[in-house]
Amino acid sequence: MASSSSSPAGVKGSSTMGRVIAFIATSLLAGLVVTGLVFPPAAAVGMAANGSIGWFKDLPSDFQDGPLSRSSTVYARDGQTELATFYAEKRTPVTLDQISQNMQDAILSVEDRDFYDHGGVSVAGIMRAIGNNVINTGGRQGASTITQQYVNNLIIDQDVRAGRDPSTLGANKGYADKLREVKLSLSMEEQKSKDEILEGYLNIAMFGTGNYGVESASQYYWGIPASDLSIAQAATLAGLVQSPAYYDPSVNPEVSVERRNIVLYTMLDEDRITQQEYDDAINEPLNLDLHPTSAGCTAATDAPYFCDYVENKILASDSFGSNPEDRLNTLQRGGLNIVTTLDIDAQREANDAVNETQSRDDNPDSVGSSIVSVEPDSGNIVAMAQNTYYTSEEGTSNTVFNFNTDSWDGGTGGYQVGSTFKPMTLLAWVDDGRSVGQEVNASRMSYPADYAWNASCVDGGAVFEPGDDGNGFSFQNAGRGYDRNMAADYGMYNSINSALYAMASDLDLCRIGELAEDLGIHNGQTGEPVNTTRLSALLGGSDDNISPMTMATAYATFANDGVRCDPRAFMSVTDYTGREYDVPEVNCERAISETDARTVNFVLEQVLVRGSGYQIPIGLPNASAGKTGTTDDSVQTWMVGYTQGLSTASWVGNYLEWRSLNDISIGGDTPKSQTSNPDDFVDGSTYAGGQWQRFMNATARDYNTDTFPEPPENMTEGNGASPRPNSGSASNTNSNSNTGTSTGTGTGTGANSASGSTGTTNRAG
Repeated sequence: MASSSSSPAGVKGSSTMGRVIAFIATSLLAGLVVTGLVFPPAAAVGMAANGSIGWFKDLPSDFQDGPLSRSSTVYARDGQTELATFYAEKRTPVTLDQISQNMQDAILSVEDRDFYDHGGVSVAGIMRAIGNNVINTGGRQGASTITQQYVNNLIIDQDVRAGRDPSTLGANKGYADKLREVKLSLSMEEQKSKDEILEGYLNIAMFGTGNYGVESASQYYWGIPASDLSIAQAATLAGLVQSPAYYDPSVNPEVSVERRNIVLYTMLDEDRITQQEYDDAINEPLNLDLHPTSAGCTAATDAPYFCDYVENKILASDSFGSNPEDRLNTLQRGGLNIVTTLDIDAQREANDAVNETQSRDDNPDSVGSSIVSVEPDSGNIVAMAQNTYYTSEEGTSNTVFNFNTDSWDGGTGGYQVGSTFKPMTLLAWVDDGRSVGQEVNASRMSYPADYAWNASCVDGGAVFEPGDDGNGFSFQNAGRGYDRNMAADYGMYNSINSALYAMASDLDLCRIGELAEDLGIHNGQTGEPVNTTRLSALLGGSDDNISPMTMATAYATFANDGVRCDPRAFMSVTDYTGREYDVPEVNCERAISETDARTVNFVLEQVLVRGSGYQIPIGLPNASAGKTGTTDDSVQTWMVGYTQGLSTASWVGNYLEWRSLNDISIGGDTPKSQTSNPDDFVDGSTYAGGQWQRFMNATARDYNTDTFPEPPENMTEGNGASPRPNSGSASNTNSNSNTGTSTGTGTGTGANSASGSTGTTNRAG
């Protein structure tokens, strides 16, 4: 027992002796260093003879004091409307004349009363801190001057910005760090005025959790600029420096007041305030008026998902750093001014449209709705909206996934697109030199198992569709009366499956896929092109999910005379120094011929006049075009339409589960299934189409609405070709009906189904 009890005592005694020896040695070194630097003539001989002093002299004295970490702001294209702010440290730097004298007096009184008299360090303070930290294991002292605190904060800031662990933060600071801080502080005093140092310190120090600099803190706690801080308010902030979290008045108001009163007493003792001012300030309540701000896209009320898209683009771009960590550091600390392509007025119209379709605040069946719109001649993203809240918290209508984008851009990756893929076959038809007025045999509703579908990209040059039962490939049209000969354009704008497959049977399936790829169409989850050698893909009903952004961009190519422009989110990015960052320029290249684009436009114009979208015109009969789409059982519905100045993809469907939109609540209505009432079932022309119509009616005329150029006559001639209507008015009747309803489909969508070797049934409207 004696041996056991004596061992700790022996260790303790040895440790104490070691600390005393270390204290004496370090004190001598610090004394020599400080004496030599503050009074160099008196210590010249000692410096020359002392190796330790020589080592100290070799420490760097040149210290770059900027830039401080600053928040970055994302703006709409007007450069003024703020969409979001990113920051790791909430800071708004201001000049000293923008900081009240009360604040300056308070911080000097409590942190460094001799600030304007010393040379950057306090010898007594350093000796006291070293002695305490060597001998006392229960706590550490700093006793640094404001200059030293400023230097220390700058070192921390630079370490963090460089991705390093702060070496001088709190308990991490060793004696070498302290001596380096001394050297740099003395050097700073030679290079900067006292006012410059005080200004820098008041902009970098933490004043309460999450608030860096007095401007940020005063705005947060009282909603006022730092120039208006009263004596009591200034004392409250000055008291926070010692322990920002503990003395935070919003968290611990009682201890904050106690600390404030200590600061007020030091101000009185230093004759910086009068007795009356002291008495008034002591009795003043905190009167907090908190103004919390949120960083990032969760705070982007107008365009949170576009904000997320922008953030993802920055984190993937080498322009902002060599790796994602560096890029995030640049975004959160680099003080970027990010001007985007977003049209704030169009964005608000898109927000209204998606929530009028299905409000995110009352969405019991979790129906998704979204809109994305781009400018065909630049790729600039104009609007991006969906009917959910941008948050990872659980709850109905809460998601961080973007309905409009590919998975690598933070999106769901898209959905089956239904008949909005049909124009790819139309494009291949005209690319093959065929007129849209040419008649096709749309009476055929099946093809035998041994029918060879031309496919130049596969072995043997053909594919076969035996069907699930081995009897071949069969499909349906949604309505009666369409299994007959008809012009190719008629079959397309009425979305007739039998016409589509009649066209495809005369084409190379691989060429359809090539042209779709030329338009930028790809699977939004894998990045792979659509495999059009699977016949169900021609109806947009394959396993390929395609994002609304991709579809809007593809159709924009039609609008832009065959020139495809990459989607673009940035107008410019600069930092607070004026440095410009490289962002994608407008990047356009010809994807299809001018003739092909104009011929496709000629056909798709009729969708809004007499075809599947005749119910949703926007009053621009020869200057607007598009295509509706409905998947099997109305699981996903689409309308993708465009003018020369705006291409917009509208989607209403399911993002959580695979189920029909029929018989569930959408916008307060409960549409019935097709078997119940053919006029009630959900298709591309109903909710998605109505949503597109609302947005385009509100926005399209702010952009180019010139009439589409006419295609060559040889591309439209034929017995069944549909002439363009007069440009002065738009017809709201289907070409097969005098009543305004489609006799073939009931709703004018041409929703159809097909079954083949894929073993799936796909409706396309």
